[in-house]
Amino acid sequence: MVDIIENIITPATTYDLLSLAELKVTLGIPSTDTTNDVQMQQWITRASDTVSVKCNRIFAMEELTEYWTGLSSNRIYLSHWPVVASDIEDVESPMGSPVTPWDQINNPNGWKLEERSGKLEIMGADVPAQPIFVKYKGGFNLPDDTPNTLPRPSLNALKQATELVIWEMRALSMRMQTSGIRSISHKEARVMFYDPLAMFKGGGPGAGSAHSAIDALLMHYVRIQV
Repeated sequence: MVDIIENIITPATTYDLLSLAELKVTLGIPSTDTTNDVQMQQWITRASDTVSVKCNRIFAMEELTEYWTGLSSNRIYLSHWPVVASDIEDVESPMGSPVTPWDQINNPNGWKLEERSGKLEIMGADVPAQPIFVKYKGGFNLPDDTPNTLPRPSLNALKQATELVIWEMRALSMRMQTSGIRSISHKEARVMFYDPLAMFKGGGPGAGSAHSAIDALLMHYVRIQV
């Protein structure tokens, strides 16, 4: 079984997948309305963390080192991706023996990177000398990623999933405010209360659609190491 040890050198300054301005647009709130900014920022932070936990990974760009052992092939999948080749600071195989970037003519035994997925291969051997040591920076520049030299995977699906988590959080808050109240009547007038969580639970039209949408979006961002 592959064993990986990660050590963060420079943590991200934010792990939020949405900006406050983006959430306001989603909720139809004018940018000039700052009444609930503190609460909305809390929603963003908590929903972003929920998405991160669901995917079992960090999305924000960080500088870190990774130690890999137990490999049965010449490739590893870096934990923070996407990765730009210029952000790989050091590759050693085994640790203590530097490996330089692959070149078909001059260095056929170097390392080769698939930037979009973070797949790194040590060329020239079916199974490279271990442990493999990698020092690099990888991930997204959150909350608004700025592409460098590669077509980075879009953040739009992650943002959509985060927004759906926030919608559920808001619905729960609304439900708690009217907990136990189904209707209010006065003379001929009657007001019925709709359960804002109806779409998130089973037993009704569109039941579970939000959870299904969240899981469907996030499954593409999960990497299972074997």
